[in-house]
Amino acid sequence: MEGEILGDFKILKEIGRGPLGFLYLGEHKFIKKKFAIKILPDELVEDSEFMVRFESKIAKIAMLDHVNIVKVHNISSCNGVFFIVSDFIGNSHFESTNLSTYLSNLKNRLSECEILSILKMVASALDYIHSKELDGKIMFHGSVKLNNIIIGKIDGVVQHLYLTDTGLNQIIGQGRILSKIYSATAKALEVDSKITGLEGDKIYSSKNTDIGKLTKLHRSFLQNYAFLSPEQKLSGVGDNCGYKSDVYSFGILSYFLLMGYLPEGFFIVPSKSKSIEKFKYNWDILIESTLRQSPDDRPDNLTSILERVATCELKDIESTIDKISNSNVKGEKKKTASTYTSLYAIETNNIDEQLSSVNLYNKPRSLIYEKESEKEIIKSNVDVIENKRPIINQSEFKKLEYDDDPGVIFQSIKVVTSYKSNNQIVENLDPLLCEMIVIKEGEYWRGSSIGARDEKPKHKIIVDSFAIDIHQVTNEQYIRFLELMGCDKESNNNDMILLKESRIKRVSGKLSIESGYAKHPVVGVSWYGAVAYAKWAGKRLPTEAEWEIAASCVADGSLYTFGSHIDRTQANYFNSDTTVVMSYPANSLGLYDVAGNVYEWCEDWYCYNYYEHSLQEPNNPKGPAQGVYRVLRGGCWKSSEEDLRVSHRHRNNPGTMTRTYGFRLAADVL
Repeated sequence: MEGEILGDFKILKEIGRGPLGFLYLGEHKFIKKKFAIKILPDELVEDSEFMVRFESKIAKIAMLDHVNIVKVHNISSCNGVFFIVSDFIGNSHFESTNLSTYLSNLKNRLSECEILSILKMVASALDYIHSKELDGKIMFHGSVKLNNIIIGKIDGVVQHLYLTDTGLNQIIGQGRILSKIYSATAKALEVDSKITGLEGDKIYSSKNTDIGKLTKLHRSFLQNYAFLSPEQKLSGVGDNCGYKSDVYSFGILSYFLLMGYLPEGFFIVPSKSKSIEKFKYNWDILIESTLRQSPDDRPDNLTSILERVATCELKDIESTIDKISNSNVKGEKKKTASTYTSLYAIETNNIDEQLSSVNLYNKPRSLIYEKESEKEIIKSNVDVIENKRPIINQSEFKKLEYDDDPGVIFQSIKVVTSYKSNNQIVENLDPLLCEMIVIKEGEYWRGSSIGARDEKPKHKIIVDSFAIDIHQVTNEQYIRFLELMGCDKESNNNDMILLKESRIKRVSGKLSIESGYAKHPVVGVSWYGAVAYAKWAGKRLPTEAEWEIAASCVADGSLYTFGSHIDRTQANYFNSDTTVVMSYPANSLGLYDVAGNVYEWCEDWYCYNYYEHSLQEPNNPKGPAQGVYRVLRGGCWKSSEEDLRVSHRHRNNPGTMTRTYGFRLAADVL
């Protein structure tokens, strides 16, 4: 079809084919943008009953909007040809790479951190899909496999993954899909067509089959078949598959990435493997819970399990797996999105509560860090001095009390509206406190001699000992504060968070977190919202000086938090969304995401020439006495590399709330 016109699209070349149809690269005739065009097979289009079902359900698929799912933009037909238009994911040469091709071209095995990163993105997409419904049933992907995971990468490093063909299996039916796979296999092997039915005595092809074709066919068939769940393989007698099939396929994917081969027969779990270097994460929790024969015994939420993989101790594996299994009651309908993601509407048999004893927060941590690349022990300037501990005292604060604004009725456009809960306010809700490190008092450098004007001059300052959180405040932490406050404004009537810019939503008066974003940094928070949360948590925002000292790892001359350079394996920047906190390596002090993910509010007012004043008064600088803007530091997920320098200064109005602004907390010590 190269060169042909299909509606508003010109077909450029074929880029793939499978049981769901041919896939082409197309260009829009007017906007000149490239798209992926999937043309449905003729046998489906000619089935009038299928087309009625397809046209009624595909709109739901097109409404899916997730950073790890290929976005469907249009479903159309032209001259009897039905096609689906979606985003094209590829390089500058308009070549697309799936996970299967990417793995086959690797010279070395994926590291454990890379595998965890890949699985987190796939899990986030699947959990999002499973939070939706299609004709009263839970939506599922139905074909999670290597070829349906597209790689977005730069310099050979996996940066982003996208699931393709989402929901099409559920619409078409697993029986049809398997029949297509079997038919294609028989055709490729040049087997007599009668053999695919019940008649005929011939069981082998009369022609010699090319070994190259056979090998390629074997790989394709095995991948299609191996990633199917037990119930999918039996679906020829009726399509009774559900979202738990995706959970099983996810387990197959995880095992393959970890071990390098597919699980068959009495397969060994990762912790028992002797042929591979010992894993540091407890993958057995994931493998043994997802690869269960019965769908009812498989877990609901994949992101939750991955978050526990790296936090469960070895002795807890067996009991944790049992809890995951027992948390799924036979016949129980899965929770819908509005309740499933809510932090406070989780039933006691949900996996999140069953595993709540394994917590990301408040876990003990040594302040001696191992540098994995050189396998040497680094003891930094972050020693916890015997009588130096963070001061964490929750302050009393007032909740906003106000009368209804009589002028509201005259406002024709309501951009931001106040919310006043009619429900009983939650009381006695304690904060989830993040682990902190203590940086001792001393003389440190800040600023830059080669940076922007507001970074000069480079000068020495003296600061007292202080403590700082190892990661940014998450949605899971901040939602507790919003529940306690009962509204989105602090006591001085300043907006704390703009929910439409955040991953926290309010539906029918109840707060919930978007699926998969519980441990992402909270965004859409104003400086006022950060300060109010800090008071509730008994901490404070870091000063700009404290933030830079921590980001530079208390070293003179560090351009970036990791030294003289930084790359995208070390920080989340020039990307499409936030990531789970602590997904990237910590700096030598044990701090995560001081570069990238989200900009972090600091306590200080901003002034472009403040460093000249700080040079004269170097003791515990806390910024100008007043100003228009507050300081932000660290860069964000959409920043360029330049913004991630430790001395780079950013600023904005303290009431600004965007998807790139978050914060972490600090505390005095004694």
